[in-house]
Parts: sequence; C-alpha cells; structure tokens
Amino acid sequence: MTAPTYYLVAGNDAFALDEDTGIVYGCYVNDDGSIDWDCAYDFDPCDEDVEYVAYMSKLVLDMAALHFEQENIKEVFIK
Repeated sequence: MTAPTYYLVAGNDAFALDEDTGIVYGCYVNDDGSIDWDCAYDFDPCDEDVEYVAYMSKLVLDMAALHFEQENIKEVFIK
C-alpha cells in the first residue's frame, strides 16, 4: 500500500484519509517514525477514545479540504 496524500501522525498512530471513500482509518507508527501502511486498521474506539478519534479524524478531513480549496483557487479578487 502506498502512503495516502492526507494523513496526520499523533504519537504511535497515523490518521489517514482514503480519498476514494472519504473514510479516515488508522495505521501504526514504528519506533523509527516510519508508518506501516500495510497494517492499516479501521477505528473501533472504546468509549473513552471516541471523542479523540472523532477530533483527529476531523482534523484530517479539514486538512484535506483546506488543501483542495487552496489548490483550486484560480482567481484573485481585488476590491
């Protein structure tokens, strides 16, 4: 598996966006900082982690939306 375009690393986990489906999934981060993309997993957070996973997922989605918006701005408005 290749690295996705949009992902966020937090501690020992990477939160990544599947651009085809729009679903955020997780990957393990190795001790050397590399990400094991072949061992991706879906989130099934326990009750205390639901808010954390939701917040991190929103950050990844916001990051992708901001990048898409910035890349697609072709006009400059002068007032």
